[in-house]
Amino acid sequence: MQEQSIKEQLDELKGGKSMSLNPILKKQTFAWMLFSISIALTIIDNFFKLDYSSLVGGWDIVMMLLLTTPLVYLAWKKELKNPHIIWFFPLVLLMMWDMFYYSNDLVQNFLPFLFYLLVVVLYVNSMHSVHSFYQTLLPRFELAFRGLRYIQSFLEDLFVANNDRKIYGRIFMAIVITVPFLLVFVALLFSADETFKNLLTNMFNFNFGFEMRYFLTLPLYFLLYLLLFIYGFSNHKERSTITETNALDMLIIGIFLGMINLLFLLFIAVQFPFLFGEPNLPAHTTLAQFAREGFFQLMMVMGIVLVIFLFIMRRFEGEKIATILLCGLLLQTIIMGLVSLKKMYLYQSIKGATVMRYYVEWFDYFLLTVLLLGVLFLVKKVDFRKLLNMVAILGLLTFALVISLNVEGMVASHNIEKFKNTPNALDKNAIERLSMDALPAIQGSSLKIIYSYSDKRDCSRFVSYHYGYCSNLKKYGTKQFTKYEYNSYYEDRDNIPMPVRVKNQSVSTIYIKCAGCHGLKGEKPALGKSALIGGENNLVIAQKLFAYKKGELNLYGMGNLMKGQVSSLSSKDIKDLAFYIEMMGKENNESK
Repeated sequence: MQEQSIKEQLDELKGGKSMSLNPILKKQTFAWMLFSISIALTIIDNFFKLDYSSLVGGWDIVMMLLLTTPLVYLAWKKELKNPHIIWFFPLVLLMMWDMFYYSNDLVQNFLPFLFYLLVVVLYVNSMHSVHSFYQTLLPRFELAFRGLRYIQSFLEDLFVANNDRKIYGRIFMAIVITVPFLLVFVALLFSADETFKNLLTNMFNFNFGFEMRYFLTLPLYFLLYLLLFIYGFSNHKERSTITETNALDMLIIGIFLGMINLLFLLFIAVQFPFLFGEPNLPAHTTLAQFAREGFFQLMMVMGIVLVIFLFIMRRFEGEKIATILLCGLLLQTIIMGLVSLKKMYLYQSIKGATVMRYYVEWFDYFLLTVLLLGVLFLVKKVDFRKLLNMVAILGLLTFALVISLNVEGMVASHNIEKFKNTPNALDKNAIERLSMDALPAIQGSSLKIIYSYSDKRDCSRFVSYHYGYCSNLKKYGTKQFTKYEYNSYYEDRDNIPMPVRVKNQSVSTIYIKCAGCHGLKGEKPALGKSALIGGENNLVIAQKLFAYKKGELNLYGMGNLMKGQVSSLSSKDIKDLAFYIEMMGKENNESK
């Protein structure tokens, strides 16, 4: 005990608080688990993961499982001080499954970031004593950040302070004896069976060449993973007591809420005819334009009101005037949310569904539910902490539901059904840009899912294997899942001299009949409707022109007009014209 106190005094003299690691880190079994997992994560992160895309593959899932193993182990041993951590395990597993099953952008590009962020928060709060569920989502850092000192202390306990040092010699001897036999058996079995050979090759097919960057990344990744475990499990904090807060000035709050209520009341009075009847369209405004304007802005209003409500509730002491004004504000905001939803439904009935429109609609529902709960909590005078718990739980459940829905399959199914009697109105390009998730929904139609190189997976390799993608590919084949047809042509486009692309006489002759609507340099919106084409990416231009030629595109209602314009052009003409338009726009910009 005396030695420990001297060490603490020395630590204080070196600057700051005594560094005390969690005693569980001194247990050899658990310490070696953390050490081994850190090494495994470092190896996978540097050698096994896909390095050419953000796609989630087999080794990504293995990494995620390894990363959460220490938390699960301590929960099983009942060593976690935060009892709410275990309720996040189903969500963590669901996130991993969705990343391994769906291919949409949210799940493949955004969800991995959220997963790692959530895991870090769970580690940081795992040893906190909390009074409410929502506190688990709010990280607090009790320990001063002295990364290398924590790792040094951990490694000293692991390698130096162990009384039974002979165990390391025995482990080393076991490895020395085992590894040669393993290598011999692997070599023999590798040659004995082709299936076993392919299994090993596909699982561990990575570049063994040692690059210079590994001198930095290997130790850095190892230390970061190890530090996450050490710091997270040593970050003790007492958060079970409720901190008293100062009450707000009710005069200020009354004026603030009163003025906002009056503004909202005026807006709702204008919206009532639309909410309970037909819209009163302003001059020169189409129904689609009217429906499109407003639902994003109204959703933002709902979000801001929710933040204001939670801020006031944090210091609310049940004042009657404030209760009435808050209830009025929430009820009016709910009405605005209903207006937003009606506009969204109206716009979808005209233009069809998109992934973003579905996400906005679902977020609208979430905000409406929270605002309605806020009114009930105000009337019932429920404790603020219970309200925050309810919001946190509802948010997590909503998030879990959204990431578990095949949103792109829903978009494809909705639009195909909606426009089955008017196929020319269907935006086929939008559906073709969806991911593999939409493949089951387009069966029986003439539509295809078009993928680029970065979206392609090799299902025979574990590193890029994805259950949802590969099972759909196996079930439905590649008949309606094809590679972007213009990539092969454009692979060598940079070898073509720019003057040849731009000043090709035959191409400029072709463009003359485009100039009447788009301008000599592509600087005009055609018929006052289209986007400017000068300088647009040639890949995009070519894709649109081929779609117009096939009668599969009807942007701005000019599908038939454009089909007549490009129907006589050959594939080479279209590709050369696409280059010409892109470079012509760039030359025009440079001359300004």
